[in-house]
Amino acid sequence: MKLTLKMKMRPLTRNKEWLLEQSTEAFKDCVNDWLSAIVQLGEKPNRGNLHNFAYRAIRDKYPQLHSNVIQDAMNLAIEIYRSWLKNGGEFPEFHSNVIYFKGVDVGIENNGLVVPLMGRRVYLPLYVPKKYKKYLQYKHGRVIIKRIGKEWYAFISVHVPEKEPIKPVGTIGVDLGYYNLLVASDERGREAMRVQGDVLIKHKEYLEKLTARRQQRLMKKFGIYAKTNHKDRRFVNDLNHKIAKELVLKARQLNRAIVLEKLKGLKKQKKPKQLRKMLHRWSYADLISKITYKAKLYGVPVIFVSPRGTSKTCSNCGYYVKNFKDERVFKCPKCCFEADRDLNAARNIAKKGFNLISEFFHFKKQGFQHIEEVRE
Repeated sequence: MKLTLKMKMRPLTRNKEWLLEQSTEAFKDCVNDWLSAIVQLGEKPNRGNLHNFAYRAIRDKYPQLHSNVIQDAMNLAIEIYRSWLKNGGEFPEFHSNVIYFKGVDVGIENNGLVVPLMGRRVYLPLYVPKKYKKYLQYKHGRVIIKRIGKEWYAFISVHVPEKEPIKPVGTIGVDLGYYNLLVASDERGREAMRVQGDVLIKHKEYLEKLTARRQQRLMKKFGIYAKTNHKDRRFVNDLNHKIAKELVLKARQLNRAIVLEKLKGLKKQKKPKQLRKMLHRWSYADLISKITYKAKLYGVPVIFVSPRGTSKTCSNCGYYVKNFKDERVFKCPKCCFEADRDLNAARNIAKKGFNLISEFFHFKKQGFQHIEEVRE
């Protein structure tokens, strides 16, 4: 699997800083020249026809850029153009302070990068966290260097070998919510993990009040808008990493597969205003993606099931409670079963995943038996 490592650069000398600035500026102009070439081409661009049409002229215009960097600029221009065709608006213009390198052109040594800048190879030192050092030994792919604010960052794509998947003896169903960010249970209803949303609610409310206060002050004095999005992103990213890792390690320890709901389009559905506000306070897609890729690293299978009926179905007898309201305790009118609504939903999710695993292994077993019978 591929991982992208984000690492901050150490302070650069004036010469290296100048080389990096000049290279990113040339890359920016090169992308815009490719966009202009697409317009002149007059047909749907692809790597073949666009390269034949304009590569020689652009290559002569930017001799300071490596040939593969110019190719990456062309590929990026095609992506930008296709996105513009899909979304519409004004014709795009590239403004980012960034430069792309192919893996074959970049060396990783002594906690730094050796990249071609302005016709020479330059060493750029990095701050390498301990958790990333084990990944740098693997084969790396594309490297992107980007300026964010006043700092330079390197984004390195590495190919990490996946662990051999475990053979699960059961499943852990995961119910994502707001009052409880995550509740995990096995198919028998035994709770494996719970993350309450009190910390999130207090943090989000604090940020909203902080933004409102700053907004009021800035509008009175300068007429500009306050921004606290960076604090929110860091908090959400850190908490999602911790939750995902704890869940995956728990599943690995119990030798179970993780079962998640397909929550695509959850925030776009027609729901009450208060509920929509609550949903937008948390990034469920980010948490699911982190659970998925961490599970691959540890060899834990991940199964996705439909969320239909998981909250209104009794996990004990399977009775569907059509008129179940937004209550914190689920009560089954048929078998009198009572449980926390999130735990009940997590158990239903685990059962759905367990049935899929059982069918898979049963089919596999029947297939082997059939082969053996034919051979006999």
